[in-house]
Amino acid sequence: MEASAKHFLDVPRVTIRRLLEDFRDTVEAEAVGSFWESRAKGKLKKRPEQLGQEILAVFASAKLSNRGAVIREAVSGTGYVDVLLTFSSGLLHVVELKMLKGGALPGPAQLSTYMKHKHRNEGWLVFFDVRKGNLKKPIPQIIKRRSGIIRTILIDVNPIAPSKRKEAA
Repeated sequence: MEASAKHFLDVPRVTIRRLLEDFRDTVEAEAVGSFWESRAKGKLKKRPEQLGQEILAVFASAKLSNRGAVIREAVSGTGYVDVLLTFSSGLLHVVELKMLKGGALPGPAQLSTYMKHKHRNEGWLVFFDVRKGNLKKPIPQIIKRRSGIIRTILIDVNPIAPSKRKEAA
C-alpha cells in the first residue's frame, strides 16, 4: 500500500460531535484561565465569547487539517453565525457559542434562525459555563425547534479547584 494511502486510513474519521467534544476536553484541561481576568473575583475578560470563537477556530483548523474548513462570523440573514464548519464531505455544520451565566439558556432562538437560513435541520450550541459551582444546573443535551434539533455541548470554564473539592468518604 502506498504511504499516502496508508496515512489516510490511519487518520480517525472526524465527526462534528467528536470535534466539539475534543474541543471541550482541551479547553477544560488547558484553557480555562484564558476566559478570566480574575476567576476569584468572577471577572471575565472583555468579549469572552469572541475569545471562544478564536480558540475554536484554531482548534478546528488544526483538527481538520486539509479535510475541511472553518468560517467565522459568516453572514446569515441579518446576523452572523459564530462558526461554520465543513468537512471534506462538504456537509455544513452551524455552531453558535454562548457564555452561560445563569437563568435562561441564551442562543436557541438565534441558532434556530441561522439553521433555517443555512438550510440545516441540526445545529450545535456550545456553552462556556461560567456559573459558580452551586448554581450549575443541568442543561438539555437536545433542544427541539421548528427548524430542527439543536445539540448542546457544555464547557466548564469555572470548575471547582481540586484543592477545594470535598472528598467522598
